[in-house]
Amino acid sequence: MQGFYGMIGDSHQMREIYQAIELAANINVPVLIQGETGTGKELVAKAIHSRSDRVNKTFIAINCAAIPHELAESELFGHEKGAFTSAHKTRKGKIEMAQGGTILFDEIGDMEMFLQAKLLRVLEDNVITRVGGEKPIKIDIRIIAATNKNLRQGIEEETFREDLYYRLSLFRIHLPLLRERKDDIPVLAEFFLHQANAQFDKNITHINTNSIKKLQNYDWPGNVREFKNIIYRAVMKATNDVITPDEIALTIPDIVVPKPDETLNSPSWLDFSDEIPLDTMEKEAIKKVLILNNGNKQKTAAALGIGRSSLYWKLKKYGLD
Repeated sequence: MQGFYGMIGDSHQMREIYQAIELAANINVPVLIQGETGTGKELVAKAIHSRSDRVNKTFIAINCAAIPHELAESELFGHEKGAFTSAHKTRKGKIEMAQGGTILFDEIGDMEMFLQAKLLRVLEDNVITRVGGEKPIKIDIRIIAATNKNLRQGIEEETFREDLYYRLSLFRIHLPLLRERKDDIPVLAEFFLHQANAQFDKNITHINTNSIKKLQNYDWPGNVREFKNIIYRAVMKATNDVITPDEIALTIPDIVVPKPDETLNSPSWLDFSDEIPLDTMEKEAIKKVLILNNGNKQKTAAALGIGRSSLYWKLKKYGLD
């Protein structure tokens, strides 16, 4: 079972998404994909690319929130040799590397304002200029943007450009929450069961009816991403060839939540022995604060006292992204 480019579900909500993807793939305009974390925004972007006439060209995804401020312009637009101290040779940026193909600006709502102005020029003129360069470079790319934020609110708060919003939102796709398409849960469960069987060398035949009901009665704040993790954990725990409700743990295991009179700065909620490596302690600390903030990376970074780009780097380093 492969689904539609990795997307699983036959609910009317998902059939509408598949139709929107087909339509978007055949018209060369920017696309704005909106949806909460874990709803599959990058899968939709890749599907649009794969169904378009750019399928044999490059697909590049950029996480706008993870680009360090000092590297942002060079990362996107490239630079000429000597443009700055460490620019020892000319380097293409991500936009130029996507020439002829598709580029996804993930978490576009977190893009800094000065970059938004430059991206607007790309959309309007189809040209870029490398950092330290003077010659405009003509480009031919398909731009897709994705966000879990309310960009209209960003416009009101003056953190997102209104003109860029209207350029990007010519074609919009809004992804449904998992709790809005619970009819898809049985087929999703089967799909991830097969995946987990292969990964963990298990031979679990099915998930029983009571387990499916338990899954359908949950609200899934983390959407399909959370659902996948729950099924994988159930497969790891299972001792028989059937997943029962006892194996369906709908809360994150092994997490010690601080008491009301404790703060994140109190050491009592992180109980490590002196023998545990520093990297392990850091990983666990990030994991716990992330859970305490319901997956909100901005709040997690603030609670840890680090920048958001640093948090994204650490999440990637420890496989928590």
